[in-house]
Amino acid sequence: MATKKQHQPGPVDTGGGAYIGGSVNTGGGDFVGRDKNITTGSTTNIQNIFAPVYTAIQQAVLPPQEKDDLTAEVKEIENAIVDGEVDEPWLARKLRALKKMAPDIAEVALAALGGPGAAAGAIVKKVAEKVQAEG
Repeated sequence: MATKKQHQPGPVDTGGGAYIGGSVNTGGGDFVGRDKNITTGSTTNIQNIFAPVYTAIQQAVLPPQEKDDLTAEVKEIENAIVDGEVDEPWLARKLRALKKMAPDIAEVALAALGGPGAAAGAIVKKVAEKVQAEG
């Protein structure tokens, strides 16, 4: 009786992606072949994170132009997070600039972004915590 010869594949170069030689049953969960990119949260969740920041800006005793400038800075950060277009050096620069412009407003923003309830991604939390710790 002849035995069935098993096919043994040679080296597989996926360029870093996953290789599955058979079927996969995820039980309804995600199958991720490499990096899993997760959006930072819905626009509503991000808006909830930034709501206290905008409130702090409006309640601050500052000239209207400074409030407008701060609001624009924060909005730029918020939009980048919503769009998922945040890179660590850019965000760190933006948060440091905010900290120099208005330390009390930056404190609210950093607490919101780095807090446990934040829907922001890991990079955002990491940068917020780093900038907050910079004294």
